Amino acid sequence: MPDQPPIEFTDREKFIVSYYRSAELSRSRRFALYDIATGVASLACIVLFLVNGEAAYGFVGYALIAGRLFYLVVEGGRWNADFHSIFTKYDARIKELSAARKREDADR
Repeated sequence: MPDQPPIEFTDREKFIVSYYRSAELSRSRRFALYDIATGVASLACIVLFLVNGEAAYGFVGYALIAGRLFYLVVEGGRWNADFHSIFTKYDARIKELSAARKREDADR
């Protein structure tokens, strides 16, 4: 097979690939615990709002949920674009290697 230049990834794409190659990192419960903690804090604020009648508690509880949701939507869009780019690059490389392999088989 002819030598092909390596797939060029951006730094962010390199981080994502290395993150998912490491079983210890990709199985991290850190993000799930962060979401649970945000939910519990928000519920606590809502309970305080209902018990004390302080609108500030309700606002903070709502802001926690809305802020986390906003973060997840924005970051999800960024990660989606990164994954699309990674898969496109890998797919192009696989097609190149398959075509080279077919040419080798035809030459035999």
